[in-house]
Amino acid sequence: MIKRTTGKINEIIYNNTAYYNGRYRYYPTISGLNGIIDEIIESNATTDYIRFTPFYINEQTNMQVEFEEYMFYLECRESVDEKIQVWHIKECLDPVDSPRALEDFELGAILYPLCTFNDTECYKKALLAYKKALSEMLLQMFDIAKMEMKLKEEDLPFGYFCFEIHSG
Repeated sequence: MIKRTTGKINEIIYNNTAYYNGRYRYYPTISGLNGIIDEIIESNATTDYIRFTPFYINEQTNMQVEFEEYMFYLECRESVDEKIQVWHIKECLDPVDSPRALEDFELGAILYPLCTFNDTECYKKALLAYKKALSEMLLQMFDIAKMEMKLKEEDLPFGYFCFEIHSG
């Protein structure tokens, strides 16, 4: 059962990812994610955290690959300065339990932003930066998926990206 939490953004996430009274989770595709991001931006609100984890599914091969290294994790804290932000990005770029890791600090700054509570402008800016960078990241993830899943040309039409979304 998916827990329904209070707050504008948490309600947006729940309404777009849960169904049958929260018994099941829906994983939006790229267009669904973009709509959710737009709705969050329009809400003019923040929440403790929001996380988008992309994965690629191929129905022909019956395989999927999760891209934790491309996970977007926006967190709100009481206070944030440049030193804390840099430390946070470096920590996120060096996961202990991921099969792959990013080494791109600029991309890490987009994927792992920090904001202060109720700073809606910072929140919007972080979401827009992610949305803008997503097209390039999808191409990189698709290359990884083709290699790891050993996809053939005839498998490609049967694949798609989805996103697991959490907030709190």
